[in-house]
Amino acid sequence: MSYNFKFRLVCQLVVLAVFFLPGLVSGQIKTDSTSQSYLYFPYPMQAKKWHSSIGFSLTLWPQDISEEAQVRAPAGDYHVIRKIDKGFYLDGQLIFQVVQNHLSIGPRWAHVINNRFSFSLGDDIGWWFGVLKVGDFNTTANGWLNYPNISLGYRVKEQLLVTWKTEAIVNLSYHSSVGGLEVSKSHNTLSGWSTGIYLEQPFYKKKNLTLGLRAIYSNFYWQTWSLFETFDRQLFYPEITVGFIL
Repeated sequence: MSYNFKFRLVCQLVVLAVFFLPGLVSGQIKTDSTSQSYLYFPYPMQAKKWHSSIGFSLTLWPQDISEEAQVRAPAGDYHVIRKIDKGFYLDGQLIFQVVQNHLSIGPRWAHVINNRFSFSLGDDIGWWFGVLKVGDFNTTANGWLNYPNISLGYRVKEQLLVTWKTEAIVNLSYHSSVGGLEVSKSHNTLSGWSTGIYLEQPFYKKKNLTLGLRAIYSNFYWQTWSLFETFDRQLFYPEITVGFIL
């Protein structure tokens, strides 16, 4: 089964979920508030001050940089939002693997348009680091990233939430060390952007599920730091996210 076929299959499944799962969720939208827990849906937080989820994400690397070494190891994903005041809240996310990890945090301002549509504006700061031993050399790297973002939410049914999120990817700095040889760069440049669609709905025993499909276009992606690619052009990284809201 080819890489392109797999990605098209996942896209089709997500599209089917968007159009057919609403029929499985009963009830009408009665008010302009939502009491369920959510992570991506751009909506002012209600009574609960914390929402969190645990899950995983799977990012496919383009063959341009991975060549024959196709890495398909999923990364753990812990996501949490914290209410500040009215439409303001903090959004934090930890993505963790064995050789690389990523931590981001940033503010959100959410605004309700009507009982179905809402949107948010945000700006996240991310820090990533990786450690890899190659032969007798210890290879380490870390860097800072900035993610200005905007999200548009649509409530299909009372408990079925769909979010479209787009963000810019700004590479602020990069530092690596290979066998004692250090390389530091201060980029502060726009590396690319990403866009994604996320579904949040009831799953089992009042627990909610998040399913996301994200497309990343960037000339640098932190999970590929250990490949030390030498060319500078934007590549496509498809990503699947699954989360169980706690």
